[in-house]
Amino acid sequence: MNKFVDIAIIGSGPAGLAAAVKAKENAPGARVLIIEKMKEPAKKLSASGNGRGNLSNRKCKSADEVLRFFSETGIAVRMDNEGRIYPYSEDAKAVTESLVKRARMLGVEILLNTKADSVEAVHDDKGSFHIFVEKGKNREGIFAEQVLIATGGKSFAVYGSTGDGQIIARKLGHTVNPMVPSLTAIEIKENIRNLKGTRAKVQASLFDHGESVFCENGEIQFREDCISGICIMNMSSKLPVSGYADRGKSMEECKIVINFMPDFSSAELVGFLKNESDNICKTASDMLKTLVKTAISDEILKRSNIALDREAKSLTMEEILTIANGLRMFTLTPTGRKGWKEAQVTKGGIPLEEIDDATMESKLVKGLYFAGEVTDYDGPCGGYNLNNAWITGIKAGRAMAADFKGE
Repeated sequence: MNKFVDIAIIGSGPAGLAAAVKAKENAPGARVLIIEKMKEPAKKLSASGNGRGNLSNRKCKSADEVLRFFSETGIAVRMDNEGRIYPYSEDAKAVTESLVKRARMLGVEILLNTKADSVEAVHDDKGSFHIFVEKGKNREGIFAEQVLIATGGKSFAVYGSTGDGQIIARKLGHTVNPMVPSLTAIEIKENIRNLKGTRAKVQASLFDHGESVFCENGEIQFREDCISGICIMNMSSKLPVSGYADRGKSMEECKIVINFMPDFSSAELVGFLKNESDNICKTASDMLKTLVKTAISDEILKRSNIALDREAKSLTMEEILTIANGLRMFTLTPTGRKGWKEAQVTKGGIPLEEIDDATMESKLVKGLYFAGEVTDYDGPCGGYNLNNAWITGIKAGRAMAADFKGE
């Protein structure tokens, strides 16, 4: 059985739902259809922010427009001291329910348990696109004048993000930049098992071929073979990706530098350690007790070839400088990102250069649109990626409504 619609949206996440609502609000006569392969819409959105739903961030350039969309859709929000925006109830699932209710009230049809298998651009008298869908054992065709791909990336596959949209886009002639996990823990070459479970507030920097490409303060956590924490997750997006046209560099030339003493200058730290060794502490280990946790101080002294029970007064100035450097420049070698199960978002996808930023329409295929994580955008933690989903969905929905030709 074939279905005929004006606007077909593949994916019912935040980008797809926002697009459907805006399209129907601006073109009430348009037949708008959402195609979702999962049995529930927007499952990833409902689980975002550990269920609290970090929807946006005040620092985003498009935050005002996104906040206006929330207000118009009946979603009350609150903002924390760092600009992160949450639903007032801090219940992400309630946001999903509000959006779905709004879409259906406007007349948007939502097909669940239905996978868009392929899309063909044909521009014949039946519609500009033929979409072939699978629902159970049945395979059906849908004709649409316009198509929006809003299927997400590959993070959290359990919620339906498995890279389907990128496959469709490639078959329609688009480039797909290599997709890798982003906003995730970073695997480390060195043996850090003795630091497992240790947390510290630090300044974390990434150097690529000697060039500083990232620096951020925050808390990190050492795990058995990797490091994590918000600043490390943000750092993961800056690691080189094999196959990128603009960054053909290898991760082998990258170094992570951890400064455990970001509030001390080098001179201040050396002065503190010298005073400790001369007047207060009995052992080298004692010198560091008020600066860092024991597991960290033990590792730094081990790297410095200084015994933990070494008499503090016997330390030379060169050895004190070595300890200070270890505290301020604790170097690790990244070997990779943790896999898709831990990644918050996807780095890679449809290049933004192939999409009109004002409308989210493909520059290669008329009537084809992209929104959300299917595109090659990965922002930092704190609501930036969900904000991107909302604003690109809003743009696409508005543009598709403007192109709706009516009866």
